[in-house]
Amino acid sequence: MEIFQIYLGGAMSSLSFQEQNKWRVDVKEALEKYDCDYKVKCVNPVDYYNTFDQTLYDSDIEVMEFDLYKVKTSNLMIMNFNNMYSLGSMAELAIAYDRGIPVIGLNESGQQLHPWQYCMCPKIFDNQEDMLLYIKNYYLD
Repeated sequence: MEIFQIYLGGAMSSLSFQEQNKWRVDVKEALEKYDCDYKVKCVNPVDYYNTFDQTLYDSDIEVMEFDLYKVKTSNLMIMNFNNMYSLGSMAELAIAYDRGIPVIGLNESGQQLHPWQYCMCPKIFDNQEDMLLYIKNYYLD
């Protein structure tokens, strides 16, 4: 069965570990359990590196290179606009867009995004359940 990799992008540095991770864990559990045409693998960057345990990496360059590699090798990206000013998230979004990797957005707080964010992420949901159903119906089945 073919692997379908989904990168879970969104702010980390300005958030608590719980804020960084909970939505990612919820989305990963939901998507990886779907009965669909693929073996779904969600990449949660918090599983590899997090800002609360800096003994896991030697430099921010190491973290950036790893995260961007995972973005570039994904079939789809979910971008959580939990902090629309996250520079790392915007770099991930731009790289996915440049590589033709579809990006599905989650903007539960209804923030007004920058016009380029809307252009690079043309499908944005205001709730997680609708987003997950859309991904299942349009990308996984």
